[in-house]
Amino acid sequence: MAEANSIQEGFLCPICHKDLRSANNLISHFQDLHSEEKDILRSIKDIYGIVKKKILTLDDQDLESFKKEISLEKEKFHLEYSEPQDPGLTQSHTDYYKSSRREKLDHKTAETNKLIIRLDRLLHVNGPDRKQHEQELVAWLDGTTVSRCPSCTSAFNITRRQHHCRLCGSIMCNSCSYFLPYETAQTIVAPVNNISGREQGLSKESESLRICYHCLDMLEGRRRVQIEQVMQPIICQLYSHLQKNKSQAQNSVDMYNKMINSLLSGETTYLLQDLQSLRATIADKAQMIDTISKKIDSLPVDADFPKAAILQTNVRKATSAYIKDYLLTLPPPPTLQELERAKRERSARLVEEDFVPTRNTTVKRIAVTTGWSPAHVPNETTVVEEGDPLLEQINIVKNYITQARAAQRFEEVASLQENLNMLKQMYQKQQFSKVRGD
Repeated sequence: MAEANSIQEGFLCPICHKDLRSANNLISHFQDLHSEEKDILRSIKDIYGIVKKKILTLDDQDLESFKKEISLEKEKFHLEYSEPQDPGLTQSHTDYYKSSRREKLDHKTAETNKLIIRLDRLLHVNGPDRKQHEQELVAWLDGTTVSRCPSCTSAFNITRRQHHCRLCGSIMCNSCSYFLPYETAQTIVAPVNNISGREQGLSKESESLRICYHCLDMLEGRRRVQIEQVMQPIICQLYSHLQKNKSQAQNSVDMYNKMINSLLSGETTYLLQDLQSLRATIADKAQMIDTISKKIDSLPVDADFPKAAILQTNVRKATSAYIKDYLLTLPPPPTLQELERAKRERSARLVEEDFVPTRNTTVKRIAVTTGWSPAHVPNETTVVEEGDPLLEQINIVKNYITQARAAQRFEEVASLQENLNMLKQMYQKQQFSKVRGD
């Protein structure tokens, strides 16, 4: 019955109801097997021809209408070539976004820290009047002003009583409460407190703290951040180490370019040995960066994250290009002949410009935080006259410069060298005054 009433589609033979799948097969089948039914065959051909002609006519009409629409659009919107315009004024909202996000993060961090402090204090509360001490630590909300649970909006009655969160003091029902075990609270609070003696006196009902889910989310968020910071994937640790080394290499390259420009201009702030030592340091840093990128590329790939292999390969390629195009293309150190020529040109230029060095008696104060001391590296070439503070200060600054060069802290070398030149000028002025008998 179901087969008789079912609707069949396709090129069906009207006699045997066989699906021939195309019009040509249907006509051939009817001519071969049902040739006696000429009227039906003729009607099938006529219907097929009419339908084909109608479809072709509709297609031609649609094509003509589409061409008319295209021509009308071209007449309506006549596009002319124009020179590209310069971009207008742009405004960056990055700083505003960062400040807004920082305010929200600071507020959330402050609220979370308050909960941690309260939780730490609550862990020290014990005794028969424990509930009273809890209310003293955290102010509880007045229950007369709350008729429904803020979380599930269920009305409070005899069977559904009000309960307070021990961390924020808000009101909730028993279904919307979470009982934080003392052991879990101990893992959240830092430093860990020893409460073994107190736990022995607690009953089973008081071995947890009732808190709301809002406070629970804030505490769990803090725990997740701490776990993510400690349990970083190995690829993240290697990439952080890679970026740190690249940042250090960047600073060294900038200093190298500054030093080589200073030497080629004829200045005596830096030495050729300093430049060569820094170039060797940059080469060691490039080798370290290359080794880290190889480790990242050779890490095993998790089957659940197949795109991680592409990421690791791209990190390796980018690092190789950075080393090849940036760290290995530094200009070579100048030769001694080039340095002598640069010094002579500088001296001649100063003479032509009638250069008179300024005698500024103000000495910059350099903050030395590396634990250096004046006697740490003796300078045998300096003879200190007893009782002359300027020569003592010159000797101290020279010792500092020697130690700064050994530590490759060339920014401090430049500052100390400037102070040394000032001290030498002051000493020369003092000696000139003594000779004149002033």
